[in-house]
Amino acid sequence: MSMVDALLQAFARLPAPPPLDRQRQQAAQTLRKRGLPTRHDEDWKYTALRALDALPLVADAPSRVVSAADLSAIGAIDSDNCTRLVFIDGRFDPALSRVEELPDGLRVWTGAQAADAALLAPTADDAFDALNRMFAAGGIDLDLPAGMRLAAPLLIVTVQTRAGGSHLRHRVRLGTGAQAQLIVQHLVLAETPGYWASEVCSVALDRRARLDHVRLQREGLEAVHVSQLHVTQAEDSRFGAQALVTGAALSRQECVVEQSAAGCATELRACAVLRGAQHGDVHLRIAHRMPRGSSRTQVRTVVDDSAHAVFTGRVDVLPGADKTDAAMINRNLLLSPGAEVDTRPQLQIDADDVQCSHGAAVGQLDAEALFYLAARGIAPELARQLLVQGFVTQVLPDLGLAPLTAAVRAQLAALGLAQSASFKEDT
Repeated sequence: MSMVDALLQAFARLPAPPPLDRQRQQAAQTLRKRGLPTRHDEDWKYTALRALDALPLVADAPSRVVSAADLSAIGAIDSDNCTRLVFIDGRFDPALSRVEELPDGLRVWTGAQAADAALLAPTADDAFDALNRMFAAGGIDLDLPAGMRLAAPLLIVTVQTRAGGSHLRHRVRLGTGAQAQLIVQHLVLAETPGYWASEVCSVALDRRARLDHVRLQREGLEAVHVSQLHVTQAEDSRFGAQALVTGAALSRQECVVEQSAAGCATELRACAVLRGAQHGDVHLRIAHRMPRGSSRTQVRTVVDDSAHAVFTGRVDVLPGADKTDAAMINRNLLLSPGAEVDTRPQLQIDADDVQCSHGAAVGQLDAEALFYLAARGIAPELARQLLVQGFVTQVLPDLGLAPLTAAVRAQLAALGLAQSASFKEDT
């Protein structure tokens, strides 16, 4: 039996609420037609999905009980000033969340409730969007009115406790001049067997709106993780996305940005630290469709042992997008002979009077820098850690929120890359 047939059979056995049944059935038809991507698909040229074959498609055991102490132990971000929404195995847990006073325009939806059908509208014509629509058990729907600004970041913490699938779907819409910060953290309880997780977030920014989006991905090392972020920007809007990837056996972070009006600004930053046999794929696309748009993209990876990093970044400057200012750079650090990187920065320009650049670099630690540190009495392993830390620091997530800074440091400390006392100031 093919993986697609198995997924469709698993889907057929799930109950679906009537208000959402039609959208989920349409998603199943999309999956049946499209099939799962293979390495023959250009966008998946360097990423195979064989890791899915060994994983159960749906959960066959109840979720483990998670306490507030458990969340703290695995590094869940928390702050008294922030709304925190906790999802356990893809399902909202109000007892672990801080939801006494949800901001205006924010609601949490679950698969067991009548939800707006637009939540399950397709964001892309691909298999993983369809899979997410079929199996999503909940998420957030954030619709900020014009001029509203969230005083503190909105925290979404997802925790996996069992084998099977975990799927979340979010929708974010910011009215004219609205502003928000969104932090999403993916965590796992100890001794959780292999699982697969997906998350799709659609974002629509109105005129002069601003959204800062942060993702910390620290899934289990037997997991498969696929996230998609689809953004549409209106005139003079601002969008920033940052990501730190250290978990999962196979992970793919996708971000597609459509600058559909003049004067938009986009900044994308990501860092992946991979080791063992991990495979991490970062796939970005920015479409400049109107004049005076700007974008900055910087992605860095550290690859050790036999890990494999993939970067595909494409910037399209379409006809009429004059005076676009775009730059994309991907830098990769190889720490062992068996480490592998495939990088494809791409730039397509079909407009006049633009300033655009793109590039990539793959290299090893600087031998002269290692010698310099050793000559000053720094042990070789510590010198190596300091140089790697300095390499990744420039693209690490930071919104000026102390709990976020601490979570980033803890995530890198687990890899032996955050021992410098100056780390907090550097970020």
